[in-house]
This record gives sequence, structure tokens and C-alpha cells, in this order.
Amino acid sequence: PNHNCIAAFTPQSPTDRTTTRSIVICETKSARMAPVTLTIRPRVQKDKWSLYWKTSMLTKTEYLDEFTVEVEDPATFTSAQLKAKVAEYFGWPPVDQLLRLEGFEEPWELAQVKGVELPSEDTLEKCGVTEDTMVVTVRKVLVAEGWKMVGAEDDSSTDEDDF
Repeated sequence: PNHNCIAAFTPQSPTDRTTTRSIVICETKSARMAPVTLTIRPRVQKDKWSLYWKTSMLTKTEYLDEFTVEVEDPATFTSAQLKAKVAEYFGWPPVDQLLRLEGFEEPWELAQVKGVELPSEDTLEKCGVTEDTMVVTVRKVLVAEGWKMVGAEDDSSTDEDDF
């Protein structure tokens, strides 16, 4: 019922047409999976980014209120689509509109199930998410840290309150 089979028969040898072997080719139909409810536990990871050292100097993680997302078909819904839904829920700009600071090479977002990151291009089904589950998502925010001269002393141009 979930597959179509085509049988092809070929002779074993060109002279003996009575002895045959069969090759059966089956094509699996894409069966629609049952909808799943994902409990999203969103996080915002704020990195104080040193413009001089081109690296993160301090990281803080904020825990946001969890919410649920209904996914109609995990076989066609990707991790990238899930992360986009989270960004849409919070009103964050899409990842392709964010500006990278020099030296920042990491992905802006990630999604994890049971501590394992879900690759953006893979469907939830391929990642093993086929039933209701909890997903932790992380959105990275860079806070630029630079230095400026103020009188005779050096002072950070980014206050702790900005972070």
C-alpha cells in the first residue's frame, strides 16, 4: 500500500530463455507523518565581542518563556524553518539580514534536541523528531566591545548596562 513495485524479467543467458531471474524495483510513496507538537525553550546568547581581539570576551545566556509550535509534517519541515518560526515569534530579523563582526564565524542560531544539534538543511524526521518533544533554540547576539580614549585614561565604550 505504501509502495509501487515494478517487476522486470531478464534471461540468465542469451541462449537459455527458459531460465530467468527477476528484478523487483520498489518505489516508496511518501506517507504523510502525524503532526507533532514541539515545546520550544528559547535562549538568547549575548556575546561581548572584542573588536580588538576578534573573539567573545564574555557570554550571558537569557532564558525566554517557552511556547509550542505545531508541525504538520516533520518529513517536510526543516530545522531552518523551525528556527525561522522562532525568530518570527519574537520579532527578530532574519539571519541573512544580520551583520557579522570581524572574526565571528559561528552560526547565528541553533536548535537542539536532547543535546544534539539539528542540522539546518535536514528535516525534523531525518533528525529523529517524529513525536512531541522539547527543542532548545539559541539565538546569538553580538555586543561590540571597543576602546576609546577619554582624557588621560582608557575607558570601555560598552558599559556593563549595555550588555
